[in-house]
Amino acid sequence: MKRRTLLKAGALAGAAASFGSIPIFAQNPIHALGAAGIDNDAILIIIQMFGGNDGLNTIIPADNPEYVKIRPNISVRIDNPDTSKRPRRILNSDVYFHPSLINGVHRNGFLGLIEEGRLAVIQGTGYENPNLSHFRSTDIWLSGLNDSGPETRLNEGWIGRLFEQNYPDFPMIMPDHPLCLQLGGSLSMLLQSDKGDMGLAIGDVDQFVKEGSTDSDFPPMTGKSPFDDEYNYIRSIAKKGDIYNKVIEQAWAKGTNAPGIDYAIANGAKGSLVRQMGIISKLISGGLKTKVYLAQIGGFDTHVQQQDPANNGQHPALLNQLANAISLFMDDAIKQGFANRVVGLTVSEFGRRPYENGSNGTDHGTTSVQFAFGTRVQANVFGANPDFSDLDRNGDFAFDLTRNIDYRRLYSEIIQTWFGGSADDSKSILRERVVPLPYLQSPISSINDPILSFGNEGIRYSENLNAPNNGYLHFEASKDCMVTIRLYDALGAFAGSLLNAQLQSGRHAIPVDLSTYSSGMYICELSSGQYRHTTSIFVRK
Repeated sequence: MKRRTLLKAGALAGAAASFGSIPIFAQNPIHALGAAGIDNDAILIIIQMFGGNDGLNTIIPADNPEYVKIRPNISVRIDNPDTSKRPRRILNSDVYFHPSLINGVHRNGFLGLIEEGRLAVIQGTGYENPNLSHFRSTDIWLSGLNDSGPETRLNEGWIGRLFEQNYPDFPMIMPDHPLCLQLGGSLSMLLQSDKGDMGLAIGDVDQFVKEGSTDSDFPPMTGKSPFDDEYNYIRSIAKKGDIYNKVIEQAWAKGTNAPGIDYAIANGAKGSLVRQMGIISKLISGGLKTKVYLAQIGGFDTHVQQQDPANNGQHPALLNQLANAISLFMDDAIKQGFANRVVGLTVSEFGRRPYENGSNGTDHGTTSVQFAFGTRVQANVFGANPDFSDLDRNGDFAFDLTRNIDYRRLYSEIIQTWFGGSADDSKSILRERVVPLPYLQSPISSINDPILSFGNEGIRYSENLNAPNNGYLHFEASKDCMVTIRLYDALGAFAGSLLNAQLQSGRHAIPVDLSTYSSGMYICELSSGQYRHTTSIFVRK
């Protein structure tokens, strides 16, 4: 039997014994995550929203009369007599936040986050020929492979393949810290690879540490047989599991949450996701060098009593929990000083159908909205608004790449920008060339990045009041470097090149001529080598 087969078949049961029923799997964290991996200590948090979140009642086209027409009972109305029940406009866009993402949420919730530059709204995410089975669509989202064919088995996650590709010595070389950590449940397919599972799953950290307090002490075999070799190999993994116990226990004991950030109080009324984000914050604060965290929140399969006209119901409560968890975490991370190392992304297997059903709920639909959070996201609204005139034969929003965003573009951006991989790395992991959606900036801790913060704003755009649709892009370079400046539209499609030149160190104000561009929001990307910075530009005509 091959070692890989033995590993995946359960040979790590011995290793798991020291943790009760908790399996431990990992790989060498010293290997470079692409060219920039050694230069930063970037962390990714993924929040999985089980059940299929209703994007239409999350980010709301409240000005469109078709929205209220097809949802007479569950719509969030802009003319609600109770102003606290009205949706809230997002920046200067024509879409709105559900009030539950703001009201009763720490620091004004998602509205506060996006106004502070810490939240990206990504509309219309999905994939072609969508599958509306919870199980298959979840597998598609977690695998990063768009294949609805039942004959194709999806049993590896895109995160698993990312680390498998960058850690060729796994599992012979084990890490000092778990590379991936999942809060609750059995280990997700997201963290699995052909070489084995690339992380560990825990429930409550206190209980985890308590159950894992006894070292694995089964003795080594001294013989030369294949069984002895395999036994000793498994024993070495079990001993590494003991080390994981200790480093998690140490991080848990050392870590803290910032003064004024009380996850326990919010958790009492808002749900377990708040508690999970508090655990993640404390472990990061305590020095755990885990690269990917997976948190989970269920209940989004809202077929019945999703919401009433007063905005009460299961869906508003879930949105409130989501916003509280992220808002508390971001405030905590900023106060503790690790916010620039962390970016988060939500995922959900599909959206809901535009038309409400007869039970004040919604049925399985196609596209939805996702959120990215962190101080290094491009705070804006990506993607086109829902088109009620373009529904498929089932009454779902039709997926059209001229309007919608392939969910894998979110992953490609993480692979290339956050973890410093190349376009070829992304192609290898996602199995085809997927153009990144430019919603992130390189981790600010990248010590070789020649672009300095300009007045704590990175790059910024200023309009020329004397010449409409023209202005200047401001930034500072620490050394002579090659700089490329490009524009992308709200769907992330390339719109034009503004500069490709060698610049000297110092402050720069690059003239920007937008007179030939149509009205709308654009993402302006400045890149120097592997490092990227972005800012928003609005063209108004």
